[in-house]
Amino acid sequence: MDKDILIENVCRNYCRYYKPSKDEELACMGFLIIQRLLRNGKEITFEKSRAVLDPSTEETLVGNVCVTCPFFPDDCDFSLKREGSFPCGGFVVLGRLMEAGSIRIDDIRNMD
Repeated sequence: MDKDILIENVCRNYCRYYKPSKDEELACMGFLIIQRLLRNGKEITFEKSRAVLDPSTEETLVGNVCVTCPFFPDDCDFSLKREGSFPCGGFVVLGRLMEAGSIRIDDIRNMD
């Protein structure tokens, strides 16, 4: 999938922190994992949902995605559990995919 299409589907649709004027070379780990999953042939849908992620899904993702993210720990209010903070778009998409059964945590951990 073209990077611009991925930015549209992940960043613009799900990320409250995305700013089109910022350096597009910067990407959260969730975005990079989604990019890798697509490159490896995983089918991913980007359907919008207002459902909140289960806390256990969030905890699993923080321990497996956030800790390796370039924005962790200094720039990520969500992983620091600051009140009123939100996860990045990649985090949200990965969480929804996990909860839908489209991917497993092993797919996220397998970074080859």
